[in-house]
Amino acid sequence: MIYPSFVRKAVLLTVLFNTLIYMAMAQISPLDFGLREAQTGIDRYRALYNTHVAALADGVEVSYEGIDTLDIELPPDFQSIPVGNHTDFGGLVIYVTNNVRDGSLFYRYRSTRPLALSKAQVDSLDFRDVPELAEGDKLLILSDQNPWTSRIGYSYKVYRQDVLWVHNGKAMNAPIAPWNTDSTHLNAVYADVDTSLKTFGGLTMHRTAESQFKTYCLHVNGEYNLLVHDIHVTTPKSKMIADGLFGVSNSVRVAFHDVTVEGTYSGYGRWRGYGYAFSLYNLWDTKFERVTADGNWGVFGTNNLSSTELYDCDINRFDIHCYGRDALLKRCTLRQRQTQFSSMYGTVTFDSCHFIDCIPVRIRSSYNAYTPFDIVMKDCTFELTMRYHSLVNVMLLDTAASPRPELNPKCWPNLTVTNMTVVVPAMVRSMNLYHPTGTLSELKKPVDHINKVTVSGLKMIRPNGKPAKIPVRLSSKEFIPIQKLEVDIPM
Repeated sequence: MIYPSFVRKAVLLTVLFNTLIYMAMAQISPLDFGLREAQTGIDRYRALYNTHVAALADGVEVSYEGIDTLDIELPPDFQSIPVGNHTDFGGLVIYVTNNVRDGSLFYRYRSTRPLALSKAQVDSLDFRDVPELAEGDKLLILSDQNPWTSRIGYSYKVYRQDVLWVHNGKAMNAPIAPWNTDSTHLNAVYADVDTSLKTFGGLTMHRTAESQFKTYCLHVNGEYNLLVHDIHVTTPKSKMIADGLFGVSNSVRVAFHDVTVEGTYSGYGRWRGYGYAFSLYNLWDTKFERVTADGNWGVFGTNNLSSTELYDCDINRFDIHCYGRDALLKRCTLRQRQTQFSSMYGTVTFDSCHFIDCIPVRIRSSYNAYTPFDIVMKDCTFELTMRYHSLVNVMLLDTAASPRPELNPKCWPNLTVTNMTVVVPAMVRSMNLYHPTGTLSELKKPVDHINKVTVSGLKMIRPNGKPAKIPVRLSSKEFIPIQKLEVDIPM
């Protein structure tokens, strides 16, 4: 039966009205869980914790309407606050004091179940014959129980992981590198996932100077399609190190938009140590837009990342420490440190980026894994300094064979540079495309993969905008390529 248009409109308005009523009712507030009566920072923390636990139990969201600024203190029995699918703090400002233990104030966590798979199945990307993966959307988390490499100079081994999104039995992405090798010992787990958008945002978090322990903002494990947005975090000067402000692991399609980080727990002065704003592990399809972050050590500490994109970010460092594939940085400003990669595959692309007193690309030596990848730079600006006037720094190590045959080749990246503006101070006399740092014996080891280096559209100017001209050298030191090397650079 076809109803008149006015009847259809009435039905639509009724449905919309009922939906709005439900949405209004399907929220609870910390004001209803003791926040209004709270006298201490610990009481205020408990009000937030109890509200979010109740919201998850009842399947509703938390409303922060009417709550502007909170001073909270973490109690001796502190637990991270679980958050639901949509958490909008509405501009809430939290001052958090932590004298209890390190931990994340908020978290999302998904449990997994073990799964028996063959290495050949993993590389086929076809799981339609696996009952647990044949229907619906799953996260398939792969762990290699054999070390990928041992980090030289450190006391730990590095293990690779991959995460695949499986939709109705077919993987929607591929692993970073093949798993069907003799040196791989596969372990697999999986989780059911909801592909709808989840959100977490609208929060300013100040970590107080009185805190003796680190309070992270958000830790996430096993997520699909999460947007973290409009977050501002400040950290006072502290001797504490090993920060991990945002920790995300074993997840697919996580995005950070409009995030500002002022300082991290990474020491200062002679207490300088490691610590990151973004501690990321085993992710696919991760995006960062309009992220501004600065930390004493560097703001990205990541491993096992595939398909990572940064847009309009202003940061002092971006790393994929070990095991990654494909990264894009577009309209980003990088200052004072470097981008840094090891065991990288695919292509690293810089589009319209600005490098200020930094190393555009450094290949980390301590992981001793020189895997094949390519570097593309287009429409970028590189401000040279006396200490940083090379595009790619290849840190060299010993040439001993790896226990894993796939890591035996010593690969250098191909390089394509198009339409780069180079700002040349008067004291800088030359520019290098590659800058190897190692011993002469290390440089005698032939390097694989590299076969083409192309530079076109290079424009050199002084800081005042006047034209400049300095020689561009292929490398600061001679190296031996295994393959025939095609070089096209301006003379």
